Amino acid sequence: MSGRRMPPGSCLKRCVNYQGGRSDLLDLQIARSRLRAGSGFGVSALGRTACLLVFLAAAGEGRITFDLPDAEGRRHTLAEAAGSKAVVLVFVGVDCPLSRRSAPELIRLFGEYSSRGVMFYAVHSDPSAESEEVERHARQFGYPFLGLLDRKQELARQAGATVTPEAAVISPAGELLYRGRIDDRVVDFGKSRPKPLREDLRGALEEILAGQPVSQSKTKAVGCAIRFPRAPERGGVTFGREVAPILYRHCASCHRREGSAPFSLLSYTDAARRASLIAAVTASRYMPPWKPQPGYGKFEGERRLTNAEIATLQAWAKGGAGEGGQAAPAPPRFPEGWQLGAPDLVAKMPGPFAVPAGGDDIYHCFVIPLGLREDRYVRAMEFRAENPKLVHHALFFTAPSGIARQKAAAEQGLGYPCFGSPGFLPARGLGGWSFGAGPIRLPAAAAAVLPKGSDLVLQLHFHPTGKPEQEQSELALYFAGTPPVKRIVDIPLGSNQIDIPPGEKAYKVRDHFTLPIAVDVIGVIPHAHYLCKDMKGWAVLPGGGRKRLLWIADWDFNWQEQYRYESPVRLPAQSRLEMEFTYDNSEENPRNPNHPPRRVVWGPELTDEMAGLHWQVIPARMPEMPELGEALRGKLMRSLGGRVFR
Repeated sequence: MSGRRMPPGSCLKRCVNYQGGRSDLLDLQIARSRLRAGSGFGVSALGRTACLLVFLAAAGEGRITFDLPDAEGRRHTLAEAAGSKAVVLVFVGVDCPLSRRSAPELIRLFGEYSSRGVMFYAVHSDPSAESEEVERHARQFGYPFLGLLDRKQELARQAGATVTPEAAVISPAGELLYRGRIDDRVVDFGKSRPKPLREDLRGALEEILAGQPVSQSKTKAVGCAIRFPRAPERGGVTFGREVAPILYRHCASCHRREGSAPFSLLSYTDAARRASLIAAVTASRYMPPWKPQPGYGKFEGERRLTNAEIATLQAWAKGGAGEGGQAAPAPPRFPEGWQLGAPDLVAKMPGPFAVPAGGDDIYHCFVIPLGLREDRYVRAMEFRAENPKLVHHALFFTAPSGIARQKAAAEQGLGYPCFGSPGFLPARGLGGWSFGAGPIRLPAAAAAVLPKGSDLVLQLHFHPTGKPEQEQSELALYFAGTPPVKRIVDIPLGSNQIDIPPGEKAYKVRDHFTLPIAVDVIGVIPHAHYLCKDMKGWAVLPGGGRKRLLWIADWDFNWQEQYRYESPVRLPAQSRLEMEFTYDNSEENPRNPNHPPRRVVWGPELTDEMAGLHWQVIPARMPEMPELGEALRGKLMRSLGGRVFR
């Protein structure tokens, strides 16, 4: 090409063919910089760079532009930003939980930067987004800036946005200056830092306002995938034939209109618009939430997808999320009201509790006097949250009359803050509820005793949703007519001798207990805080064999549950229950609440750690119960040392 010029049409054609290589990117950068500097191109420089320069000019230098309506139908263009210094386009989803939880931070950023010449738009790139739901979303979450309906997804494609929430910062002329996450708080689905280490959007805006190039112009945003519709593949996986049965079997209990999940998956329309998100969260096994590994105990209510089911959901999303000609089976139906019928007693929080729009998760205890004049025997329980999208999990305790009320009175509010434990002794665990769980039925003839005069304490874990909320939960109790003839005994393994150095990636805590009598293991309750990453529990039998009972390879405090075995596991006398917990106190642990890491010891606070594996057992022969009790008292005495492990 040296010494002659190519016709623009030919050059454009050649440039299109050149796109995609690494050297083309370098040529593009050279061309862009020379164009801005006003530099010419010598005859000898006319080559692929010249072609790319022509292509760049013909394409409007790749600048972003838009002409989109808001929820009321008024159209908006980039011309509105003529006097601004930068424009922030935040791609959001009306029912994406990660997008919702970003609302308070976006509102704070708007408050800080709108007065400094930065414009903000919320962009809805869901083709099925309705004006009414966009307007309602903005009103509920208090967005102080306009929302744009990008139904044809042209703006998302120009900016390269793929998830919600994701930010793109452009100049008033439409040049893309930054694209990516708002901050690095969310590392992956189910893995979030208590506080962000990098505030990427804020940093980009500061550099832009200072007249500097953005030092990190692209970051990876984690969120709900934006679905870019395309024609379904012929003969591929369809909703009616393969997908609906999976969703109805594993997801519908939460993902329905009245459920605790943020959106429904009962119809084709609802599921198809989230096909990519479904594929992503099931492939990582973030959803459905189920922590125990297969082969380590068989538990009631297991929500684990098979590898074949995950592959089906992947193929459906990849193949265009087709509906298919075959009608889907009828969606499951769920009983209204209490699923176990009319309860004997309903314990309700004394009043509504206010949860702010944003900030850290909240752990709070509420005291409910039961007014029992005699001992009662609980055979079943059912927890119900008034606002199920707000309450993540709940634990139930009984307290001797007055002790928990005193703690609540000292706070001069509704209940009192608590984390890990209810904050008093003696406390007896009654059970718990977690996201997606149903009613709790205790084994026949082994009802839990509610002593007369005792109070109920509800410990609730709240996830701020992005807008102010209120909650007034209640627990239904079902009583047995006669005292239990069997007793559930708690065998606690654990340690209060925890001292984890900063940077330690594999700190281990172990404990054991030898059973003096034969027992039936009916359930297990694991407990740790944020640094724990792996927990195992097993039994070494008298003959030397090992029975694997529990393995959680990716412990997450936010998904702690109480697991009940499908069938009791008989352990003979002289079996040895053992546990091993592993903790990661390094910078690489996204759940580490301390950055930089610091020494962490045993304690009840959020930044402390615990280790507990509580086995729920019933003696095989009740007359031998005193022998088990004596052995447990000996274990308790050995654990004394300034603090008692609970």
